[in-house]
Amino acid sequence: MKTKIKTIFSLILLLGLNACQQSGSNESDSTLDSLAVTDTTLYPENLEASSFPNGELVHETGILKKFEDGGYPFATLTIEFPERKMEETFSLNLEEVKNIDQEVLSQSTGKYLDFSYASNFENALMDIQNNGKSIFKTDIIPVTKEMKNISGVLSGAKEVTGGDLPNKVSVSNANQTLDFEYYVTDEMVKYNGKTITVFYEERSTNNLVEVKILK
Repeated sequence: MKTKIKTIFSLILLLGLNACQQSGSNESDSTLDSLAVTDTTLYPENLEASSFPNGELVHETGILKKFEDGGYPFATLTIEFPERKMEETFSLNLEEVKNIDQEVLSQSTGKYLDFSYASNFENALMDIQNNGKSIFKTDIIPVTKEMKNISGVLSGAKEVTGGDLPNKVSVSNANQTLDFEYYVTDEMVKYNGKTITVFYEERSTNNLVEVKILK
């Protein structure tokens, strides 16, 4: 008799534990599902953007907070994402994005923009030195510890940049070649084909490829 009672008690205990585990599992799953839904609802574009860091196209909507003319065809847009309580800057090349009017866009502060962009990493040329001295006569940028450098032969600087867009110049050595987008100056032409040292920064830029003003 005692054995039967003991067996029944053990079965009841096991059933109770299973019920608790299932309940806890359901609550945990429910909580995770709730968090997932909340994240997707509040930050759907943010989740998408974080998955595309290497040049893939990303679609967003935000408020234009500032328009800065960088000299035609370039401009910088500061766009706010109210739901995320954050702002981000984007580069605009009006020669490439032809569906937007510069004047209208510059007067659209406070309006929502529907846009697409790609994030790209680039090497920003900060200074060119020969024998430890900058080759530039004016607007010399101080070299910092954060800057990287490469020594090699300068190419792509045969003549001064004549258009609105920068030239692509390169520095090559036995180990690697780095490309830079830069407006070629008289000083650079003198050193084209010669060994120099370039100091540069690695930067990530958000380049707009399509912009639409929402009314």
